[in-house]
Amino acid sequence: MSKFYTGLFLLIFCSPIFAEQILYICERPAWDGKEGCGPNNTYYTYNLLVDTADFDKKKPEYIFQKSKGCDASKASKFDYPYRVTEEDITFAFRHGASGVSHGQPMPTIKMDRETLKAVMSGTQNSPDLTCRRSDG
Repeated sequence: MSKFYTGLFLLIFCSPIFAEQILYICERPAWDGKEGCGPNNTYYTYNLLVDTADFDKKKPEYIFQKSKGCDASKASKFDYPYRVTEEDITFAFRHGASGVSHGQPMPTIKMDRETLKAVMSGTQNSPDLTCRRSDG
């Protein structure tokens, strides 16, 4: 009987049906002479959609959307790699709306999973980003 309960426990708690999609929305503030929008003076908005079922994969991918302004929900979607650890998630993406890097290094967003504090590297000024989480 204990094998039955062990099997049931593993089925329930290790099942992908408990995986969830998480949307991280990060806003990059405007800089030197740029005009932003909203309360965070947002110049770019980045939507970063992950599926927690992918956290254990060797090469997980997330869905990336970027838009100038305060809403990226209608922007084109691209799949890019990311790396997840206990402490943070590092998202990589390419320059330009087309996703082509033009020989430049891929920018990254490194976000603390608990505090949602994020910093962008590979771009002008390596700005801190304002991020929030939306489960869905």
